[in-house]
Amino acid sequence: MEIRSNGGDDFKALGKKFRAAGKGGAAIRKATTKTIQGHLKRIVDEQKREAETMPIKGVKGHGSRRREAFHKAHSKRARRGGYGLRSSVARAIKSRVSYSGFKLGASIRVDSRTLPQSQRKLPRYLNSPKGWRHPVWAHRDRWVRQISGVAYFDKPIERNRDRVRRDVAATVAEVMRTLK
Repeated sequence: MEIRSNGGDDFKALGKKFRAAGKGGAAIRKATTKTIQGHLKRIVDEQKREAETMPIKGVKGHGSRRREAFHKAHSKRARRGGYGLRSSVARAIKSRVSYSGFKLGASIRVDSRTLPQSQRKLPRYLNSPKGWRHPVWAHRDRWVRQISGVAYFDKPIERNRDRVRRDVAATVAEVMRTLK
């Protein structure tokens, strides 16, 4: 999800003003980013709740073992909440604010780099009403379909989009007036 104000022009102008203001601009940018992240947090928290509580129908496989091995190989910290698919997807939901570059603006996305290579498309499939097909563990000739039935990513955005867009635009406009 991306929330843009005037196609990102306001974020671009804001980034230029932050840079022109020097060290003071950096402090204001940090506070502005924190405010915008706070607005996005409503949606992110709701998406995480939806992801952790979604009913998934299908067979239990050994994907959690792969996620556990992947995490242990790539992180020094212990993981809270286990290695299940739902908790792994919920932890991967992140918000981002950028004032420059190709993807400037405020966005919410699933960082699939936190999952093993073979499971990076699963967050997209979980959001699909069609679900996905996969072979049963150790039986390549037997395939099953898994369906989540919940658009964990889209529904919270639809419910909160207008309010968050309005709040972010107001924050950007206020900071633009301050930095004149």
